Amino acid sequence: MFPDWQTDAATERWPAIRESLSVGQTVTGKVVSRAPFGVWLDIDVNQPALLLVVNMDGADNRRITFDDYPEIGSELTTRINALGDTGEIGLTQQNPDRMIEGEEVK
Repeated sequence: MFPDWQTDAATERWPAIRESLSVGQTVTGKVVSRAPFGVWLDIDVNQPALLLVVNMDGADNRRITFDDYPEIGSELTTRINALGDTGEIGLTQQNPDRMIEGEEVK
């Protein structure tokens, strides 16, 4: 899906992509890959976005197993909770009132 992710070309376009996004922004995307730690989504910005299992809907109420992960091709609505310096986009499905600039309020 993102064959040039973390290449020089991707690094060069990252500042413009980052400028177009903001922490707290709601985005919709399709699951393109599953890993033990979460799922990668294509949110139509030419850069993968990661939804960690701890940020999945319901993770604060129960243990989510790999079998519970959204299937590849599933469409999810999430919120951006982190934008890294080198192309990272972090997502969450958790309560937006608990987030400030990508960090959970205790």
